[in-house]
Amino acid sequence: MLDHLMTPLRVGPVELPNRIAFTAHQTSLVRGNVPTPEFIAYHEARAAGGAGLIVLEATPVDPSASLSSDTLAGFSEDVVDGYRALSDAVRAHGTKLFVQLFHGGRGLVDPPPRSVAVAPSAVPSPRFHVEPRALREAEIERLVSNYARAAALAADGGFDGIEVTAGHSYLIAQFFVPGLNRRTDRWAEPSAFLVAVLDAVRAAAPGLAVGVRLTAGPPEYAEMARTVAQRVDFLHVAIGDSSSLHGSTGVVPPPPVPENVVAELTRPFRLGVPLIATSRVVDPAHADRIVACGQADAVGMTRALIADPDLPRKAAAGDADRVVRCIGCNACIGHALAGSPIACVVNPRTGREGSWVVPGAVADGRSFVVVGGGPAGLAAAAELVALGHRVTVLERGSATGGQAALVAGTPGGAEMSASLRRNFSEMLSRGEVEVRLGVEADPELVAGLGAEAVIVATGARPFWPDLALDGVVVRHAWEVLADRASAPRRVVVADWGGDSSGLDATEVLRAAGSEVTLVSSSVAVGEEIHQYRRNLYLERLYRAGVQVVQHFELAGASGGMVRFVNVFAPDVTMEFEAQLLVVALGRVPADELAPALAARGLAVFEAGDCRAPRSLEEAILEGTLAARQAAGIDDADHLRLRAA
Repeated sequence: MLDHLMTPLRVGPVELPNRIAFTAHQTSLVRGNVPTPEFIAYHEARAAGGAGLIVLEATPVDPSASLSSDTLAGFSEDVVDGYRALSDAVRAHGTKLFVQLFHGGRGLVDPPPRSVAVAPSAVPSPRFHVEPRALREAEIERLVSNYARAAALAADGGFDGIEVTAGHSYLIAQFFVPGLNRRTDRWAEPSAFLVAVLDAVRAAAPGLAVGVRLTAGPPEYAEMARTVAQRVDFLHVAIGDSSSLHGSTGVVPPPPVPENVVAELTRPFRLGVPLIATSRVVDPAHADRIVACGQADAVGMTRALIADPDLPRKAAAGDADRVVRCIGCNACIGHALAGSPIACVVNPRTGREGSWVVPGAVADGRSFVVVGGGPAGLAAAAELVALGHRVTVLERGSATGGQAALVAGTPGGAEMSASLRRNFSEMLSRGEVEVRLGVEADPELVAGLGAEAVIVATGARPFWPDLALDGVVVRHAWEVLADRASAPRRVVVADWGGDSSGLDATEVLRAAGSEVTLVSSSVAVGEEIHQYRRNLYLERLYRAGVQVVQHFELAGASGGMVRFVNVFAPDVTMEFEAQLLVVALGRVPADELAPALAARGLAVFEAGDCRAPRSLEEAILEGTLAARQAAGIDDADHLRLRAA
């Protein structure tokens, strides 16, 4: 089992203990441009979990290259002590440590006041609206020297290898991607800058493995791989183009982008040196087949390891069923783009490794009641089971899953819903859990169960506007998702842009044959959905022929016509004919039970949307923390649930 994935791999002067790589991604756990104890704890957890290789996040080689203030200063001696502490922590577990050297060029993500962006030529970036100036020849030569200095500092810090990123349309790629290099000097030759950088890095760090990251798919990247293959110890490919709205989705592709999407794109990069392939590889068995088939020599399983740092050890031991599966929600990259510390929806410990206490299971478990079988309630039950306690879950519906179950049959939510249910099913199977479905929990019933404490996770209910909605059938998006029997010819969806329910209902109805007009009152359609997931929603909606109208909010309905007013110019109105009006205008908490239970003297803890509707991340985090608090675990102050 996993005979190929778990075997060693020679990469230049370095031997990886296995072929699972934790590849470069931003964590926002860096402070003052140097590694923090939290940063070290985060990476050490993946080393302890058995990853064969860790490649540190995009590390600027020059102040002009910084993605944000929370990135490593690869050009400064100030990072060396932190490098050494990190390399000692990681290597203690047998894992090899590389660093990715980076310059974004015109791909600059910078809060105001913005830095000056530089690129091979003055070609504006459509995604970030960055307008760079062309690098001067002396600046290019200085950048080459800075790559070398950054490599030397990495060697001084005890690292095993260097990865030079030349993918995703960042600076080095801007020299060879057609249309981005308009130079007429010696740097006009597409490969000149990359070759100079690789040679300088090799000379500055002769004992380290040296490789390059490229983008699989566009032919110019494959051509560049052929040019430099004999200069490097490894190639690394992923998909995506950071510079464009459409292409950026591939950088961290969410479902329904197929798993292992990169595997079919690796052939042009099989050039005689070890190849790492990254992009939506989340299953160890699939990863093993990729290696066995010769599509790659190693695989990046980054999001899978964010979700479960112990994936390699579990898989190697034949316990792949116990792996906490990544659901592809992109909360991790969402945190990075927002500049907040990395986190994971399905693993609340992620990003908190330095302060998250992991106690063993108690010998004399106690009894707890969880009211609500949605994500918050299931997370609470799973944590209590892991701590050795007995749990009774009371769920009013006919199945568990809550709002996550509603999207089980939708393009944007099917994989996330299935993976989440699979995770909870496996977690709950490890202990004493009784799930009672179709039970309306009232204070008398709950009190009669004699539990140590009660965790209330009763979720939310739809918000209904105080508007006259006559002469048209009105349903909430949740109703459409739960019961898809009705698909009339003309449908209008009034969507507030705060979650995916309106978009999911639109897709369901359009697939059933309805002519759908989606009217969004937010600045952008799906405003609160992570941008890579939102991109895919918009792609599907436009291709399906959905009429999309922005910046109009619901005002009323009568006589088969639905009225909207412009959110910026209320005197501007629109009307649409409809047989069905679907509303998705937010949620309100189902918060009545907790005060009633507390009035009976019960120990009550609340979690998730019943406290205030938010996202899946808060639901699972708060469910987990509520369980730990109920069980008497004294987490660090910043982990405790804040009072409502």
